[in-house]
Order: sequence, then C-alpha cells, then structure tokens
Amino acid sequence: LRLREEMSKMRIQRLGGRTRGQSLVEFALVIPIFLMMLFAVIDMGRLVYINNALAQGAREGARWGSVQDRSLSAAGRTAVESQAANSLAAVPNPVVRVTCIDGVTAAEDATICGKGDVLVVKISSQVTMFTPILAQIVGSRDYTATSKVTVN
Repeated sequence: LRLREEMSKMRIQRLGGRTRGQSLVEFALVIPIFLMMLFAVIDMGRLVYINNALAQGAREGARWGSVQDRSLSAAGRTAVESQAANSLAAVPNPVVRVTCIDGVTAAEDATICGKGDVLVVKISSQVTMFTPILAQIVGSRDYTATSKVTVN
C-alpha cells in the first residue's frame, strides 16, 4: 500500500513538471502574436489622433487667419502658418500651406488675400508606423487636411 502511494506521488509530480513546461511553451508561442496585435492597435490609434490633429490644426489656422486682417499680407499668411503649426505638437513633420482663392474669379493666388476671398489652409504630414512589421507592410502614408474660410 505504501509503495502505491509513493508511485502515485511520483506520477503526480512528473505530470506537474510537464504541465509547467507546456504552459511556458504555449506562452512563448502566444506572446508575440498578442504583442503584435497590441502594438497594431496602438499604431491605429496614433494614426487616428494624427488625422484628427491635422484637421483641427487646419480649422484653427483658417479661423485664426480669417479675422482681424491677419491674412491680407504675405507676413500675415506666414503668421497663419505658424499658428496652425503650433497646434500640431505630436504630428511628425507637418507642412502647412496657406493660399487664397479670389472670391470673384475663383482663381487660386498665394499673394493677394482680401476681404471676401477664401483663405485655404492645407496641412500635410507623412507618417510611418511604429510597429516594424506593420511599417514594412503599410509603409509611409501621407495624411492631409484642408480648411477653407471666407476672410472677413
């Protein structure tokens, strides 16, 4: 009877050792997939944030430039560009372009912007993913936001 008890204890100990190793192997197989999915979700959230920040920066720059004669001169449009760029803290390498569309002829002109014309603020940025495998698959993407407002 004592021999049977000892054999069953040995059998339980042997099986317990196997399951610990099995858990470790399963964990090693699953963790890379889990981490890849986690970082892909983080990258997608970052892209949504950048897209939203570009749109908000373009709206803010156009609104700011349309009032108080800020966009009537080339220096004023440079100030509009810097105002829009200041709201893009987390956006990588934003390029801000401010132009005007003549309210009468609808011709785009970067030099003259008077009352009644349409101020156009266009912001673009080239974004790459942080996750290495996704960066190789997707590559760099260009995101652009445009906002138009009538100059008062």
